[in-house]
Amino acid sequence: MLIKISVLTFIISLGFFGQVLSQETVPQYQTKNFQEAQNQVKITISDQIAAFGSFDIERAYFHASSSIKAIFPDSKIFGEMVKRSYPMIWNPKSYEFISTSSGSAGILQRVMFRDQKDTMHFFDYVLENNGKRWVISGVYMVQGEKGV
Repeated sequence: MLIKISVLTFIISLGFFGQVLSQETVPQYQTKNFQEAQNQVKITISDQIAAFGSFDIERAYFHASSSIKAIFPDSKIFGEMVKRSYPMIWNPKSYEFISTSSGSAGILQRVMFRDQKDTMHFFDYVLENNGKRWVISGVYMVQGEKGV
């Protein structure tokens, strides 16, 4: 009887601690300013994706940082690169913002894209503030991430 009670207590405590660990906690660095920046980052990424969808490459290119523009000196070259190399970003079936974190380089936003064949792809967008607005300074495929 004592063993049954001990096992039951152990199982209940595991369930309780599992619930506590699975609850999302807001990191201490998420101040109001970070939340405002996070919203602007999502707006920037969303507008660039919408611009690709409407073939407004100038608008999509507007969201690129000066370092990206140095690599792709005009919007046409930039648009062709995205269309050819990142079809899931160029024409996604859907996308979803997963997580956001801040660092010395700016803000990192993970985005899950679902392509037209319903395959999931994960990308980390790195955005920097150029003094006027948030711009995209890099987009990196997350290797090893698999959709559910």
